[in-house]
Amino acid sequence: MVDTTIDPFPYERLDQLDTAIARLRYILIALLIVMIAGFAFLGVQITRADSRIDQLAAKVDGLDTALGVRFESVNAKVDSISQRLAVELKTMGAEITAQTKSHSQERRHLAATGATGPRASAIGTCACTIKARTRAAAKEPAVTAGSLLPPAQYLK
Repeated sequence: MVDTTIDPFPYERLDQLDTAIARLRYILIALLIVMIAGFAFLGVQITRADSRIDQLAAKVDGLDTALGVRFESVNAKVDSISQRLAVELKTMGAEITAQTKSHSQERRHLAATGATGPRASAIGTCACTIKARTRAAAKEPAVTAGSLLPPAQYLK
């Protein structure tokens, strides 16, 4: 005959499966709790940082208004100085041009009339000296690196 034995633990594999699933649930729940706590912590930190940024922005706005007035007054002073400087430079340029024109007209007039006197002799001397220097520069030989002695005209 056939021996029919009854297995005392027929659902042993099923019990092991239930135990494994229960453990996985505990692990999943623990992981979700850690994630929720982490997101809550990060949310609190971001909120604190946001409030701190708002405080700093308010301070910067306060400094900007306080310093802005000073910068505007300094900018106004610099603008007025630059405008006055431009006018002064134009005036100086006009004065220099007028003096140069008057000197050249006086020189032409004295040269044309052949006038004598301290002013005429000074102008004539300057003109003669300039002409003599240009003539001497055209006639003198070029100085070379090998020449140790100065030209003869400088030795006189």
